[in-house]
Amino acid sequence: MMSHHALSVLDHALRGDPGGLSFLEQTTTIYVLDAATIPGHPATYGWWNFLNDALNEVERYEAENSGQHQESLDAHVRLLTTISRRVARRPPQSDRRLVGTCLANASMSHMSLLANTDMAQSLLANNYELRERNMGRIAAIVFDYSFHNQRRNNGSQYNQHRRSAFSDPVVMEQFCGVLAANAVATGPTAVRHMLSDWILPSINTLPNFSAVAVIYNIAVEAMGKSSPVGTKNIMQSLVKSVFTCALGPILVDSLRDSDERQGGSSDNSEHRVAALALRSIEVWCKVNSIGAVELRRIFSSTNENVNILEVIADALYSNSEAAIDAVSDLIETLLRQDAKGAKVTLGLSIAGSVMGNLLPEGAANDMLLAKQVTEEVEKSRISILSELVSAVGLQRFRFAERQTNGDVAVCRCLARTAAIVFLESESLIKDGTLQASPAGLLELLFKAASHPSLHVCSIAMEALTAFTPSNGELSTRLLPCLQGKAIIPINIMGDVHGRLDDYINFRDCVLANALIACSAGCNAFYLESCRSAIEEFCQAPSSPHLPYQLEAALFCMIAVSEKTSKALNKEVLCGQLGRIITALKSSTSATSHPTVKTNMYRFVNKYSKCFQERNLFDMALDLVVTSLNSDLEHREESKPVPAFSEATTALKQLICCAPPEFSNSLASTILESAWKLSTTQEQFVSIEDREILCSGLISVIFTSGHDSWSTSLDSLAEPILSCLDNITKEVDNIFADNAENDDVDQLLTRLSYELRILATIVKYFVREGDSKSSTLPNENRAAMVACYRNPVVSLLHKCWHGLKHIAKKYGSIDVIASSIGQVLTNSLSVYGTDDELPLLLEIAGMVEISLRAVVESKSHSSLIPYLLFMQKFITYHGSKIELISNVDATHSAIQNMARKLMLMSYEGVRNDVTQDIASPMFDTLSSCAKSCPLFLISLSSDTQSSGEIITSSIETASMTLKSNEVDVALSSIEFLKQLVSFFIEKLNDAYSANS
Repeated sequence: MMSHHALSVLDHALRGDPGGLSFLEQTTTIYVLDAATIPGHPATYGWWNFLNDALNEVERYEAENSGQHQESLDAHVRLLTTISRRVARRPPQSDRRLVGTCLANASMSHMSLLANTDMAQSLLANNYELRERNMGRIAAIVFDYSFHNQRRNNGSQYNQHRRSAFSDPVVMEQFCGVLAANAVATGPTAVRHMLSDWILPSINTLPNFSAVAVIYNIAVEAMGKSSPVGTKNIMQSLVKSVFTCALGPILVDSLRDSDERQGGSSDNSEHRVAALALRSIEVWCKVNSIGAVELRRIFSSTNENVNILEVIADALYSNSEAAIDAVSDLIETLLRQDAKGAKVTLGLSIAGSVMGNLLPEGAANDMLLAKQVTEEVEKSRISILSELVSAVGLQRFRFAERQTNGDVAVCRCLARTAAIVFLESESLIKDGTLQASPAGLLELLFKAASHPSLHVCSIAMEALTAFTPSNGELSTRLLPCLQGKAIIPINIMGDVHGRLDDYINFRDCVLANALIACSAGCNAFYLESCRSAIEEFCQAPSSPHLPYQLEAALFCMIAVSEKTSKALNKEVLCGQLGRIITALKSSTSATSHPTVKTNMYRFVNKYSKCFQERNLFDMALDLVVTSLNSDLEHREESKPVPAFSEATTALKQLICCAPPEFSNSLASTILESAWKLSTTQEQFVSIEDREILCSGLISVIFTSGHDSWSTSLDSLAEPILSCLDNITKEVDNIFADNAENDDVDQLLTRLSYELRILATIVKYFVREGDSKSSTLPNENRAAMVACYRNPVVSLLHKCWHGLKHIAKKYGSIDVIASSIGQVLTNSLSVYGTDDELPLLLEIAGMVEISLRAVVESKSHSSLIPYLLFMQKFITYHGSKIELISNVDATHSAIQNMARKLMLMSYEGVRNDVTQDIASPMFDTLSSCAKSCPLFLISLSSDTQSSGEIITSSIETASMTLKSNEVDVALSSIEFLKQLVSFFIEKLNDAYSANS
């Protein structure tokens, strides 16, 4: 096969060879002049030449290997047809321009050959003729019955060996697409010629598949934005003939024959024709904005005995997934188009009622006529919807049959069709104007909602939840189904193929939304049902399925927590919550399972704001504390605490609701034990959980007297400082020995985590103190501020030497830079008055040390945390940094430090503004432009001219406006916006002064 040039190129392209891919790409976009093969008779070579050669080679190869075991060319021909279709979308005029460009480029070296104008015209004509000849060859292939017969009889091994690549259904349809693309690109006249003069008159003698495929692809190509002007008008003029003469009769025949041939097989050729005919009708309806009402009118206006709605209903009985899927698409397109018409009817009705007495007589008559017409259309729409509701409702029996046979594909298609019809008829069902009972349709959707396939049940649930919030009866009926779906099948637990992840995603998205909608329709019943289920499961004897059933019941409560807390009577809600907590406390065996424990903590977390009664709060607190205490006591050394993350989050929420309650000894002991675990067994506790636990403990500290705050803070931070010291020494020893050590990355990560916890302590201690002091009168506030800021300052002084060492030696490492940046940024909030200026300068000095290490290492990503520090620094102290006439010592010190840090930051980014650093850089510049614009404008180093930094920043910003990264573009826009605002303000001030 590789002796054939065109096939060899296709083969190389299929294998991913750059040379083959490049050749195909260039051949589709340019023409080359061949003046050497036949001297004196130059010729152009482009895609149409390659296509002609490839078709010849395929035919020759298959003829040479006839009767032998030949290598399949299906993939080669599929690639050929795909590219040919793309090229066929190019109008003949564009082809002429490409050939003209080729001749112009070659005119310098072949001037004597191309000086003859007739020869140039001949080359243009030859290329167009070759294009048309290729189209003729393709038409001969797709309408050759022998290829269609091969496809029907390709079951035996002998026929598999002899089957032509041209008989492949994908190739056949793509070839039809090439013909359609060429006709549409050539212009409306070519489309009319192909359909009116060729396809439609010969429809009874052409292979159905090819005829329908050409019709389908013409509509697909006509929908493209590049289709020539006038194409849509031609499509509108031909649609009636296409429907009544071709698509309608072919669809009826193919549906009749499809399930009779091959014993009802779901993949025979008639099924393919039926599916393609349905898709053709759909796409022609899209192109011409035709709905179900208009479609029925078109088929009713002829002598052809085709009731299109009955045909569509018959198609639902097909065994082919492709056919039923096509029916769903067709119904959806038709009903959506009719829905647009219904909106027009409503608009005319409103306009008529408002303007009826104001219009002149002629306009009023026109309005009345339009209203009558649209009302008739609306009646037809309701009639059609009623027929579809009945027809699709009858499919409930077939749905059960196909589900029994394990035919998920057909069940999915039927569920989708039912969902489409149900959603479009929803308003008619609600107002009672539907002319048929929706009971059958609802039964089908309920069957689908209970289907074991997630794809099938998701479709039904999304449809039903559109109706349940306003229908209590439907919500009550749907709830047991949803509760059953919340139970994770035990056979997928521990699954390594992603089925468990799929089920969890289904529960968190589709099922959770369905539960929320269901609870809106029957809130009290929903809560009572879930409470009853939890009580039942807590009292039931142990079984393998019991934990998953209890976990599912808790999930159903968690899913609706936000809506239920707002919608339900507080007394009723608290009563049900109390019974649930009592049941959970009474069954330690059922709640000891990790999955149950996880959702139990989540349940307490979600409903924590509802625990306003002291008794209910105590019960919830006792439930969490007792469970966590048991886990801490019985934990094996090598294993993590089950659901520790959820437990810490629940405790934090309870703290926020009623911090004083944590003064009881057991709760305090549990919190201290959890904190000890997080500092001694950190490998079992995530950094996020440690931060949550830390913030919760700080809230507890502030419930005690302020005299104990300093001691409590020292106790909280002591293990962190000790750990920082030990890890730093280990890392120092490793780097001092210059030895390779696999543990160094792990140690650096641990070091960064401990720094993050230190940053968390500083952040939340100051935040809690600010919150507490804000409620005090001004005369008492200063003393309170000192009570919580002084302990933080003392803590920072204790660790300052170690932080400097870490910043200097390891500050250029990304994870360390990020954590130190957090510590320093959070420390800015400690500075309160000018008396604390030395502290602020120490913090800025630490940033200077870190920046120097980063700049020297040229680690751009490590610069980001310090840019974030600069943003906050400028936001806090912009008024002291800005250039003003009278500057005191404090302002001058802060201003000098800001200048030094900004210049160092600029030094770090100026040589290479990468995507990841551009956004924080412009955010920092925006902060300057907003808070201290004159300082920014004057910023420059000793070796630069004044304003050098602002000038280069503006140039960089203008270039990044074209960035593909949205964050970068937005940050640069904000920077330029702040600058423009400043200059406009100054211009206005100058104008006002002159006036």
